[in-house]
Amino acid sequence: MFLKARCLVLALMLMGATFVTADEPASGKPVAPRLTTEELAQWIDERFAAAWQVAKIDPPAVSDDATFLKRTYLDLTGSIPSVSQARDFLEYTGEHRRGTLVDRLLNDPRRPEKYVERTAAHWATLWRRMMVPGNSREAQMAVGLEPWLKEQFTANVRYDELARKLVTAKNDGQQMMPMNPTLDVRAGGPSLFFQVIGGKPETAASSVSRVFLGVRIGCAECHDHPFADWRQKDFWGMAAFFSGIKNGAVDDSPVARIRPANSTIEYTAAFLGGEQAKIVKGKTSRETLADWMVSPNNLQFSATAVNRVWLYLIGRGLTESVDDLDKASPAERRILDDLAKLFVESGYDLRWLIAGICNSQLYQRECVALEVTDAEPPLGLRPIKTLSPEQVFNLLEQALSLPVARADGSARFNGLRTQLISRMNEAASNNPDEFRAGIPQALLMMNGRLTTEATDLDQSRTLRGVLDAPFLDTEAKLTTLYLATFSRHPRSEEMQFLLEHIRKQTTGEKQNQAFAEIFWGLLNSPEFVLEK
Repeated sequence: MFLKARCLVLALMLMGATFVTADEPASGKPVAPRLTTEELAQWIDERFAAAWQVAKIDPPAVSDDATFLKRTYLDLTGSIPSVSQARDFLEYTGEHRRGTLVDRLLNDPRRPEKYVERTAAHWATLWRRMMVPGNSREAQMAVGLEPWLKEQFTANVRYDELARKLVTAKNDGQQMMPMNPTLDVRAGGPSLFFQVIGGKPETAASSVSRVFLGVRIGCAECHDHPFADWRQKDFWGMAAFFSGIKNGAVDDSPVARIRPANSTIEYTAAFLGGEQAKIVKGKTSRETLADWMVSPNNLQFSATAVNRVWLYLIGRGLTESVDDLDKASPAERRILDDLAKLFVESGYDLRWLIAGICNSQLYQRECVALEVTDAEPPLGLRPIKTLSPEQVFNLLEQALSLPVARADGSARFNGLRTQLISRMNEAASNNPDEFRAGIPQALLMMNGRLTTEATDLDQSRTLRGVLDAPFLDTEAKLTTLYLATFSRHPRSEEMQFLLEHIRKQTTGEKQNQAFAEIFWGLLNSPEFVLEK
């Protein structure tokens, strides 16, 4: 039924995008008055409401406040709210409380929360994992990209400018990156990207095409692509733009030509689609590529950015694969391309795009529960999302009041964090709707040091703080543990069952142990480590 419904939805969409040609304008400036974030949210809801009506799909109800609260904190800051933050939101009755929360998490720089920095740090991690997957060999070195990415997101740098900085970054190959003690890795600027992915023209062409244009041309390095239209000449035409990247140096060659090893053919720089690049005086080859790539007429660039944001916030992209936009049918691309045009008109404003999606009813709806476990939800409806390894640690840090938190809210990258993330990276998926980390995650949570100490009455900060509070009765203590883990109040049946269990205990010590068992159960519940 869902596949049929999806086909009906997709049948509403008509036209796809093409790569821009080099002689089209590349100003990168807004070409029309942009929508407000509220208007963008309304635009999204109207587009999907019309599609669902034709496809005879009844969308799920809008989620309750507690679900929205946890979801939005996880998506924007990478963690859950504190007990006090959860209480404040759930007790506030203002009409626009959801929009106010989204705005605060995206735009409020004030201490002590410093939401802008927290959100920027989380999205820097998301973007770094997209650029260099966490389960790759280069993942640890790639963490050094995060400080620079965080700076871009904190300042809300236009996305076309962020991409341009990465594609045109330079170094002389000699200077060492300064050690960042917070990250325990060498931190670097945008040129680190090329070093991390291998420091060769071939890897640069493959990675830039995937990250910014949503196409995987790597299979065409040695032969024509077996499943797409890309030819070997397309791959090496892109690689020629990066011919100056050699032996760790990220610079520009005076000529944009390249000859593959063991080949007699020399390729000149050409844009994807086959057009030969015209590199004018005063422009480098990579600057020429960047001009073409971020042109407002190149919907492949803006659509890829929009699709990646949509994937992170909704759980599934607007096309089947965010890295294979070239394989998407024109029907699949209609809503994506229209949203990409609005993104261009916004001035490539990522914060605007995120706010508009989060303010939409589509984002706020309940997750879809499918009868067939391997089926996909209809377009626009969200699946249950898994969390990244970094988010899992952030959850534990917040819920357990770990002593690794600084006064300014940033987390130290200590050995405990590194160990947990490294272990989970072994099975972590690069897509939030795929769960392949079940066994390692379950073992780490059930038997790991963090949860062991979290339920130890002598070591647990959260548990001790709750049990020793003289102003909390039994119901209030249970409520506090639920707010600390699930960001919600216990349901009436949960409260009744747990109160009976605690009251059956004959001594205060046994009652405290019952609270510890309840806290352990909450921490190891799927609700704690999944996003609904």
